[in-house]
Amino acid sequence: MTDDWDDNTISVLRTEQCNPETKGIASLPTIGILQKINDLDQTVATAVREALPQVALAVELITKKLESGGRLVYAGAGTSGRLGFMDAAECAPTYGTDRVCCVIAGGRDAVFRAKETMEDESDLAAKDFESIGLAANDVLFAIAASGRTPYCIAALDYAAKVGAARVSLSCNRGAIISVHAQIGIELETGPEVVMGSTRMKAGTAEKMVMNMISTAVMIRLGRTWDNLMIKLNCKNQKGRNRAARIFAEATGKSDLAYARKALDNADGSLEIAVLTELTGAAKDEADEALEKCGRYFSKALDLLRANR
Repeated sequence: MTDDWDDNTISVLRTEQCNPETKGIASLPTIGILQKINDLDQTVATAVREALPQVALAVELITKKLESGGRLVYAGAGTSGRLGFMDAAECAPTYGTDRVCCVIAGGRDAVFRAKETMEDESDLAAKDFESIGLAANDVLFAIAASGRTPYCIAALDYAAKVGAARVSLSCNRGAIISVHAQIGIELETGPEVVMGSTRMKAGTAEKMVMNMISTAVMIRLGRTWDNLMIKLNCKNQKGRNRAARIFAEATGKSDLAYARKALDNADGSLEIAVLTELTGAAKDEADEALEKCGRYFSKALDLLRANR
């Protein structure tokens, strides 16, 4: 366990400072409190925009690694780790991939119940990432609002040891964590509404960046068709309705009853339903084309059309 959080360290982290703009917030009426929070939230998108060049580098690196069969592995503690778990969990139903995951300090229980002391347990990081088989074709993406969480720094160092790519995301400029990464994304989100409550602006900024990165990577990997969520599988009523509307948009067939029948014939797979509709291919042919093209939808579509 490391303990380098002295008073001087904390004083230079803008995320830990007291925000003069929210002095007296407790005396405001409810609508005034909400307006103050909303006013400060407006600054988050600007902070993220300033870091887009580094975000773009991360997208290119992660795309290359996933193309070679690797994984995007988030690492974090507390709020940052929980946000990583959220993004990873949503990639499977949205993009049909199981190659995005997250490891949080304290284990999966820490997603649901705070285990905030675990972020200082740097010795546990190597064990955690060894247990998931972190390897050279993976990307370790460490998230820490402070930019100096010991668990995250140790995770990056373990990634370097095994040859994995390394990206960091922090909400303070000049973050120590950036030194341990190949690409350091630093967001200047500033002091929080409530001093030190980095689940607010810092957490919002982290979620925005992870949304951007996972979305852009999946677009680059062909797991969308233009702006359509083509990898959707029909698991519930909302999903079936959504898939039918996307089928209609992709094929120009506006009859939703027709769309639902096509989806049933494709065993609920939207991408198979659209491929068979647009090319006249059989279901097995469409699936084989996707496999040949690494599940890249537009390449599979081109292949099937070329063979017609």
